[in-house]
Amino acid sequence: MTWPLAYSLGRSVAYPGDPFLNAWILDWDFWATFHQPLSLFQANIFYPATDPLAFSENLYGIALVLFPFRLLGMPALMAHNLAMLLGYAFSAFGAYVLGFTITRSRAAGVAAGIFYAYVPFRFTQISHVQHVWAGWLPLLIAALLAFARTPSRRNALLFAAAFLMNGLSNIHWLLFGSLAIAMSVPILIRNRADFLRLAAPAIFAAVLLVPFLMPYQTVAKLYDMRRSWKETKYFSAQPKDWLNPGVNNRFYRRFADTAADPEKWIFPGALSVVLSFAALAQARRHTRPLAIALLWITLGILGSLGTHAFLHRFLYLYVPGFQAIRVPARWANIAYVGLSMMIAISVAAMAQEKRTWIGGLVAALFLVELHAMPIRWYSTSPNIPGVARWLKTQPEAVVAELPLEIGASEFFAMLHATEHHRPMVNGSSGFTPPHRNRLMELSSPVPKDDLLPELRRIGVNTLVVRIDDYSPPARAWLRRQLDLGHLFFVRHFSHPTTIGGDWVFSLQHGLRNDPDLDAVLRGEYVRGDDTFGVLDYPTFGQELHKGALFSGWALSPYGIREVNFLFGNGTVRVPAKLLEESGLSRGMPFYPQVKRPRFIGVFAGRPQGVRMETDVQVEIIDGRGTRTFLEDRAVEWFD
Repeated sequence: MTWPLAYSLGRSVAYPGDPFLNAWILDWDFWATFHQPLSLFQANIFYPATDPLAFSENLYGIALVLFPFRLLGMPALMAHNLAMLLGYAFSAFGAYVLGFTITRSRAAGVAAGIFYAYVPFRFTQISHVQHVWAGWLPLLIAALLAFARTPSRRNALLFAAAFLMNGLSNIHWLLFGSLAIAMSVPILIRNRADFLRLAAPAIFAAVLLVPFLMPYQTVAKLYDMRRSWKETKYFSAQPKDWLNPGVNNRFYRRFADTAADPEKWIFPGALSVVLSFAALAQARRHTRPLAIALLWITLGILGSLGTHAFLHRFLYLYVPGFQAIRVPARWANIAYVGLSMMIAISVAAMAQEKRTWIGGLVAALFLVELHAMPIRWYSTSPNIPGVARWLKTQPEAVVAELPLEIGASEFFAMLHATEHHRPMVNGSSGFTPPHRNRLMELSSPVPKDDLLPELRRIGVNTLVVRIDDYSPPARAWLRRQLDLGHLFFVRHFSHPTTIGGDWVFSLQHGLRNDPDLDAVLRGEYVRGDDTFGVLDYPTFGQELHKGALFSGWALSPYGIREVNFLFGNGTVRVPAKLLEESGLSRGMPFYPQVKRPRFIGVFAGRPQGVRMETDVQVEIIDGRGTRTFLEDRAVEWFD
């Protein structure tokens, strides 16, 4: 259902944005646990902000599951993608357990699990691993049902454990789910002694969550970090949004309203609605589970309407924590839990009297109705830039990577920070601290003379400049700061996906002049120390037809052995043709080992196995046998 993510687990994401943020969070949780466990929230972005991990979800419950894989050496991005796959599986498992707990029917549990894991919302949220990882909510209800049947200490502890892990994994599900489960308890638990037996471990679990919640209160007060009424209203669903499936579902995409924000694509699919109505006929057999299911559906629908309905409006105005919720439409997941319960009840009723095949049929129908694969994931370069590896060896470095931007470069800086973990002013998250906005003003579009004194004042001692992103006026500013002795050159690193590479400067000591630096500040090219390349054609989003041309070039001090075009997230590999190009060789004469720097591919038609909605990534194999990947390009290929 998520293919071909599993094929390119080490480099594919939904897009180069929030997935990099979440990969950084999961990595920081792991690194900080073993290096600064008492300062987990004092993360390395937005330096010198207080508790910047609290600017977004902390994801610690998900990170815990990944610890064994990280200890075995799994890279940060691959671990994030493993969490994505496990998240879908875990959501299915959680709803399966809930469905089986209610009905004692495995077929019913399977049908409920497939629906809950692959509801269209889950694919709209493929850039947010925390919303894919939603299995604790149904397990929370399953544990409550188990306790109601057998009010033992074991079942009370299972309930508390599910509550704790739900809170550690997703703050949205903690806030929404706590209200829903609190309202569910009186439906099942009416004996005072049983209530106290359940409450004691639940309260203990809540106490364990306090250290993970207090930093959010700290930054809310310190930086006034709360969502405005206008923003909350924008992301509040309308009733019609419950009929909008969005474009990710291949069965319903023709009915999508693309004018609505994707966060409000919350249609669960027709089959789940039909089965939910059918479940109402089983009210006598499953009175209390049905009551809980209807409660969760009602809360989920009302909550998703945000400021358009009384529930979230009241919570926003009067309950701590809810002013930090940007997208009330995500309440829809609470309704999906209730729908999965209704589905299980309905399927179990239909599958009675040896008609177990009905459960398999319903599961198969859900797989058809809810499928989104094959998905066009974005394939990023998994190659760690040399500057990130070098920063890992500089324990005293406090970094500013310039230019500071709002866009993708900040996400890439965070992804590369999973290699070095050094404090840096860069970052992108759910909130931005005021001092970062001040630095933005000083650094763009051309750095101002007050920038370096301000960086020095807050403790920055190392600059990393992406020289390709520096305009001639910005390079002139850099030259002036060097001449005045305000900045000192340290060294230059090649970057696998840029021409000019990364240039490191110190605010304390180093060189004021260097022949290569002088040349690059004049706009000339200089020799790099590693393999790099550029894909010229096609451009991002380009429409391709017969005779499509793919072209670019690759250079390396080690020579170029082979270049390949990778389509469909690497599932289709086509060798490129290497050609001589005298102009390129004369313009960059630093790589005599590369006799044929130009690579091309001319296609009479779309290659076999390549979809119309596809992507292309270039793989460069240098003389050492080392693979370098360029950034991905999404294309539309028509025959």
